[in-house]
Amino acid sequence: MELSKWQQAQKQKAGYADGKNHKNNYHKSRKGYIGAPYNFVPFYENPYQYPEKKLTAHNAAAEDLFTGEITYEVTAQTPVMIDDGTQHFYKDAKGRYAIPGSTMRGLIRNNVQVLGLCGYEDDIDDYALMYRNVAYGAEKKQYDNTLGAKQIQLSDGRKSYGLGVLVNVRAGYVANENGKYVIYQTAVDSIKKEFEGMNYYVLSERKIIHDYLKYGDRFSYGFFLQKGRSILQHEFEEFRQEKDKNGRDHYKGRANREYKPYYKQVSYEVAHEKDIVAVGYPGQYKHEGYAVSTGRMNEKKAVYIVPWIDQNKDVIPIPEEDVRAFRIDLKKKENTLKQFGGRKYFDLPKEGQKRPVFYIQLDGRLYFGFTPRLRLFYEHTVKEGLRQKGEKGGIDYAKAMFGYVSREKSYKSRLSFADAVLKQDGKPGKEQKLILAEPKPTSYLDYLKQNGGNAVTYNTDGFTLRGAKQYWLHKQPVPVGEPVKNEKVAPTISPLEAGAKFTGKIRFRNLTEDELGLLLWAIRLNEGSQMNVGKAKAYGYGRISVEIKEAKKLDMQRAYQSDDMLCLDPFCSIKIDETIEAYKKEINRYLGGKTIDALPHIRDFFMMKDSRKIPEDSRTRYMSIDAGEYRSRRDALPTVSAIVDPQETK
Repeated sequence: MELSKWQQAQKQKAGYADGKNHKNNYHKSRKGYIGAPYNFVPFYENPYQYPEKKLTAHNAAAEDLFTGEITYEVTAQTPVMIDDGTQHFYKDAKGRYAIPGSTMRGLIRNNVQVLGLCGYEDDIDDYALMYRNVAYGAEKKQYDNTLGAKQIQLSDGRKSYGLGVLVNVRAGYVANENGKYVIYQTAVDSIKKEFEGMNYYVLSERKIIHDYLKYGDRFSYGFFLQKGRSILQHEFEEFRQEKDKNGRDHYKGRANREYKPYYKQVSYEVAHEKDIVAVGYPGQYKHEGYAVSTGRMNEKKAVYIVPWIDQNKDVIPIPEEDVRAFRIDLKKKENTLKQFGGRKYFDLPKEGQKRPVFYIQLDGRLYFGFTPRLRLFYEHTVKEGLRQKGEKGGIDYAKAMFGYVSREKSYKSRLSFADAVLKQDGKPGKEQKLILAEPKPTSYLDYLKQNGGNAVTYNTDGFTLRGAKQYWLHKQPVPVGEPVKNEKVAPTISPLEAGAKFTGKIRFRNLTEDELGLLLWAIRLNEGSQMNVGKAKAYGYGRISVEIKEAKKLDMQRAYQSDDMLCLDPFCSIKIDETIEAYKKEINRYLGGKTIDALPHIRDFFMMKDSRKIPEDSRTRYMSIDAGEYRSRRDALPTVSAIVDPQETK
C-alpha cells in the first residue's frame, strides 16, 4: 500500500526508511563521538614583541622600507556567502558582487596573528561568562548549591510530599536609574518559612488548565485567557494527562503558536501562605504584582507571580562589570533567542523603566536574570586563561601592521584593503535555510585545556584557554537533512556557486622586509592551503583559495632620482618567495635555534588549512542533541592532529 506524503514524512521523522528503523543504528554509529566543525590553534607562549625603535614612522622615507600593492585572486572552492546584513550577498557601491575589504582584512589579520607569533591580549574581552546547568556537567553541584536547590518535605494534612525549591533565589524589580542598574526588593520576604529566601509564587500551567476544564469560564485564573485566547504555552483545549510505560504522568496539549515570554501586571489571591488561588487584572484581587512567564518548556511549564515593590527597603546596586558581562552574554545568544521572539524579553530595562528580575546574593556576589534558574557568572573572567608571557601592551606584528588603539597611545595602520570584486562566473546558488550556531566559549570541554581528570571550567583556578579558534575545511557543503522546524530562527543564505572568482588589492606603506614577508605568507599560506570566509563555515560554505597575482613595490630610485621626470611606472616586482624567507629568517633569530615551520601551533594551523587532508565530515560535525551526545559527553575535544591523522596519534 502506497503511503501518503504525510505518512512518509512522519515515517522519515521517526527515523524509518524503506520499512526499516534506522534511528537506533544511526545513534549507535554516533556512540562516543566528540567533535565540532572547529578546533583550536594554541597561543604561542612567548609572543614576538618589537624591539625598541623598530616601529616605523608613517612619514618615513628610506630605501629599506617597502611601499606598494598586492593584487590577489580569490576562488570559491565551495559555495560562498558574504552577508550584506539583509541575508543577500554583499555588493559594492557599483552594484557588483564583492567580498568587502574589511572581511579580507580580518581574515589576513587572523593569519598574521598566528604566523607572526602575536599576542591575543587585545582580542579577548575581560569579562565573566555565564552558565546554567540544570541537568548534568561539571558545575551541576556548584550550580545547585548557589541556587540553594533543596527538596523540602511538606504535608497537606492528608499525606506528606516532597517539593523542590530554590531557597537562595529571590525576586525583585530591576530598574535603570540615571544609567545605573539597581534591584528593588518586594513587599514579601518569604512565602513560607521552610522556603527561606524564596519570595515569589509558582503556579503551574497544568493547574490553570485543569481548573479551566473543570470550571469553564468560572475558573479563578481568567487573566491567562485574554480575548478568548490562551497566553500560556499551551492552548486550553485538547490538554490531557497520559502515563508512560513506567507509569509516570505526562501532559500533552496543543501548543500555543502565538506564545512568547512575558511579564504582565496582575492582582492575585493566596491560600496556605504559598498557593496562588486566583490571578486577575490589576485591582481585581487583594495583592498586586507581576506574572512572569519565561519561555517554552517541554511539559513542566510554570508561571511566576512576583509581589510588588516595598519602597521602604534599600535598593541593591548592580556592579557595572556584571551589567557589561550580562549584555555580552545576551549578545552571544541572539540567534538562540529568536525562537523566543527575540532578545526583547531578556534585555535589561531602559532608563526610567522597571521589570521583574530574579537574583541571588551569596558570598559577596550578586547574580541576576529573568528566570529562577538563572545563568550564573563564572568565578574567573575569560582573559584570566590567557597564558602568554611578555610585556603588557607590547607591540607585535599584527598591531604594527594593522594599527591599534589603546588608552595610552595609538598607531595608524599601514595597510589598506579594497573590496575583492567578482570578475567571472559567480552564479547565484541554491538558497538554503540554516541555523547558524553562535560561539559557545562556555563549552569548557572545547575551549579550555583539560587535564584528563576532573573537568576544568572557568570556575577552576589556573585554567588555560586552548587557543585561537579555526574552522575546518569541508570538501563540499554538509547536507542539512530535514527542513528546519522553526523557520523564524533559520536565516536564508543566498550563496554564489563554487568557481566564483574575485580580484582584490592590498596597498601597503613603509613596511620592513620582514613585515612584508609575513603579509605575503599570510595571504598565500603554504602549498595546498585554503581558508574559510563568510557565513556558514561550519557547514562547509566559504572554502576559498587565494593566489597572489602580482606584488610590486615603489622603486625609490625610479620615482625620485631618475633623469626621466615623467616616469609613469615607478614600481618593480617583489620576489615573493625571497621576501617570505626574509621574514622566516628574522623570526627564527628570535626563536633562538627553533624554526617557525616546526612550531607545534604552526603545524596545527597548516593542518587545518591543508586542502589535501580535509577530514571526513563525520569527524568535524556538530554533536547531536537527539543522539544524546552532549548529555553523555565527558571528554575534551580531540586535538587537531588527532582529527587529521588519528593513526599517528594512537
